[in-house]
Amino acid sequence: MNKGSQWRKWNFHVHTKGTNKNDQFKSQTLNEFFKIFFKKAFENNVSAIGITDYFSVERYLDAVEYINGIDNELDELGNPLFTPHEISFIKSIFIFPNVELRMLPATDKGRLINIHCLFNPEYVKHLENDFFGNLENQDGYKMNRHGLVEYGKSIDSSLTDENKQYKKGIDNYVIDLKSLKNLVSKNQNFKDNCLFVVSNSNKDGASAIQKHYDLFDNEGGGLDGLRNSIYKISHAIFSTNKKDIKYFLGERLIGTDGYNENEQKEEEKNVIEQRGSLKSCLVGCDSHTEETLFNKFTWIKSQLTFEGLRQICFEPKQRVKIQDEIPDFKEEKVVIEKVSFESNNKTFTNENIYLNQNLNVIIGGKSSGKSILLYSIAKTLLPENSILKNENGIEKYDLKAIDSGYNFSLTTKAGITQKMFRDAEENSIIPDLKYIPQNYLVKLAEPEVNKKGQSLNKLVRDLINEDEDSKIEYDQFIRNVKQNDRERDQLIDSYFEIKEEVYLLEAELKTKSNKEVLEKNITANTQKVEELNKKSGLSEEQLELYKDIRQRIEQNNSKVSDFKNDFAALKDSLSELKKQVDTIYTSKEELVGALKSESIKEYYSNKLTIVDAMPQLMNSLVDEIQLIQDESGNNSFLNDNILKTVADAISVQKKALNKELEPFQQNEELKNQIEKLNQSITEDKKLLLDIEILSKKIRTKKEAVIECRKLIFDLYQKNYDEYISVIERLKRRTLQLESDGLRIEGIAQFNFRKFYKTILGISDGRRASYTNYSILSDNHKSTSNTNFEVLFNEIKTIFENILNGEYSIISKSSKKNAVKSLLDDYFFDYWKITYKNDKLGEMSTGKASFVILMLIIGLSKSKSPILIDQPEDNLDNRSITSDLVFYLKYKKLERQIIIVTHNANVVVNSDSENIIIANQKGQNTVESSSEYRFDYINGALEESFEKNEQETDLLKSMGIREHVADIVEGGKDAFVLRERKYRF
Repeated sequence: MNKGSQWRKWNFHVHTKGTNKNDQFKSQTLNEFFKIFFKKAFENNVSAIGITDYFSVERYLDAVEYINGIDNELDELGNPLFTPHEISFIKSIFIFPNVELRMLPATDKGRLINIHCLFNPEYVKHLENDFFGNLENQDGYKMNRHGLVEYGKSIDSSLTDENKQYKKGIDNYVIDLKSLKNLVSKNQNFKDNCLFVVSNSNKDGASAIQKHYDLFDNEGGGLDGLRNSIYKISHAIFSTNKKDIKYFLGERLIGTDGYNENEQKEEEKNVIEQRGSLKSCLVGCDSHTEETLFNKFTWIKSQLTFEGLRQICFEPKQRVKIQDEIPDFKEEKVVIEKVSFESNNKTFTNENIYLNQNLNVIIGGKSSGKSILLYSIAKTLLPENSILKNENGIEKYDLKAIDSGYNFSLTTKAGITQKMFRDAEENSIIPDLKYIPQNYLVKLAEPEVNKKGQSLNKLVRDLINEDEDSKIEYDQFIRNVKQNDRERDQLIDSYFEIKEEVYLLEAELKTKSNKEVLEKNITANTQKVEELNKKSGLSEEQLELYKDIRQRIEQNNSKVSDFKNDFAALKDSLSELKKQVDTIYTSKEELVGALKSESIKEYYSNKLTIVDAMPQLMNSLVDEIQLIQDESGNNSFLNDNILKTVADAISVQKKALNKELEPFQQNEELKNQIEKLNQSITEDKKLLLDIEILSKKIRTKKEAVIECRKLIFDLYQKNYDEYISVIERLKRRTLQLESDGLRIEGIAQFNFRKFYKTILGISDGRRASYTNYSILSDNHKSTSNTNFEVLFNEIKTIFENILNGEYSIISKSSKKNAVKSLLDDYFFDYWKITYKNDKLGEMSTGKASFVILMLIIGLSKSKSPILIDQPEDNLDNRSITSDLVFYLKYKKLERQIIIVTHNANVVVNSDSENIIIANQKGQNTVESSSEYRFDYINGALEESFEKNEQETDLLKSMGIREHVADIVEGGKDAFVLRERKYRF
């Protein structure tokens, strides 16, 4: 199960029984000790162990011998000492020799410096000749397995026992820096197979050379120069001191006030100049007793090989961590563990392809199946497949046409498996992964460069809204804006309805007589009635009583008029109220139904019970004023109600008044005259009342027109404010990318182009009255700067001019529809993007593509995998090495990334944990004996062996590193900057 470079526990410094100095192990036998030793290694999940001893690899060889015979280890009763699982784990442990030396000069504590030589296990057979037999100190002494010697002679002839001579040699032999450097310089084989790790403690470490422990200042002088030389020859540091860890990685400034990226780079440069390179700090348990075995460890990300260990020299920040928990934690449900093809006719390999949780790079020759693999992962998981299709709507790959029995499955680290072709109702197990197909970034970038970045703007908005809180905010904003739009349209309808009502009322008012004429006529007719009554012989007292009755009759007539108005108003309003109540009730039901928390739902259900009774109440109110018509055509109320009561009372009163009037109407001729005059007076008074009512209605309606206009423009302003508000609320999401040099500024933008086309479409071109307004200029772009105050005032002006006719519209468009078009919502939230002070629209297509990639990766809230097909397209090499590689290198720590590339810098400099090599038979000059048309192999970049000419299966014929050099653009030339790492 090869997943490339993985995080594992390494213990670099542990002694075993029989160690040459300070052996405190209590085990009676070596077998007894190794039983405890490897049991504890298993229990602590330690995958690599540096078996340490002073100037010796004998203890390492003991451990190797024990592991080789571990299958036969039995207890006193003859039972196996280890379970099969334990044996499998122990045999997989990478053990390597750690030769511990003491080196001059002495520290200020009087202790010699400890320096450790970590050797490649494959090189052990050469150590006697290349190391032990050649390491000579400044006094001319050499040390070999037989003891400390000077020019081949023992320095203490009294010690005839060889073991005693050797022991004394161990206790007394001290090397110096010059001797160590000479050994390294004259033996390249030794140099390639050894890593030096120097202690940095204040007792036996390089930092304690000076009298005062001051690690970070270069004071000059001989001792400081010697100390720098020791650091420069060392590949790593033994230290758990947090100050050491930060210093040797050049990271002291990170997390401090006023942290500056340029200062950070300068600090790294200084460390490299003074100490030779950035270095990782390592830790081992340094055990000399059974009790302390494996109580300390270091996380190393690599293959379990010496070549894997060497990677810490080149990626000290990314490959080494000293902490309890495993680094780069990712949820198992969003990490793809393995994928596999299902193929009936061996078109595709049936071997599992394992993925690393960090960066996986797929490489291969032309048409080798790289993109098919990436596409298959995307198609298996993406719930919406539009991005999987070409512009013509056809899917990029017809997989069934390649192989009729094709299917594809993947398994997450959580153990959940899913197939590409499955039941329709089975949802994706990782639906929110990101897939960026080839040329997708360019297609997004080019419209932005050409000032048409609508699709990119939507992409940015969608990424911002991947955050749950932001999505809630934005969804609420959309609801608010749509509600405002509906209310504005309703207000515009009301505005024109009221204006129409004013027009009709004014027209009706003109049909009424003149108010002054009516008043004079009423006065004159009233006097005539009095004179006629006097002729009839009525006394003054009777005349006063007559006047009173007439006044009450007029009041009764007024009540009849008021009743008719009230009935008409109630009939219309109750019907409208009923609709509104139904809407309120529906909204209340939707609200309560959408609430998730039972306690919150119960609270608001109780609080809003008043709404439950409203529909029934409104139904009863509408029903009770229903009319029924008899055979004669007379209307009456179907049910008893307040209106029926009032109407009956008015009718009774009218009959009574007519009865009271009868005694005053004895003379038939006078009666007819008086009746006509009274009728005229009543009609004139009614006309006067109608005029007064109409005038009042007109005044009220005109006030309503003014108020309605105000509300319309208040809503217009409110909509704009909604955009400003939501942009401010989403700002926290955009700030997250500023550390990457990427700035996203939200702007409430007016779509001038859309506005121009819409308004021009309803304008009368013959009169061209639209030319008088700056807002209606063809020079504006969709993203031209928006000054809302200027815009708002001009919109108001056009509004008024449409109404008064100064702005001419086409005959088939009404003023109401024109106003609706004018006041439509042309605003949108525009996300302006700059990268290191360069505006996205002013960048080259390639650079803009990279910035968009940064957006997709950096802004996305999801922790699911990212799939990218050839992101280096249209990028120059400098952008790839300085921008793309750096970004991938750090973002892979947050999310699993699977990428197809042809670029060596992406493969190598981003420190890809897992390289997948793709090959299609018949597409290379070198034929392969693989039984599959499309075949794949994967592993870590540090997996290396030269091409085996006897191996006919191309993928198996060479190491991963050699495949990379053979396939990616530039070949070996691309590795020049990493010559030490790849040894070409």
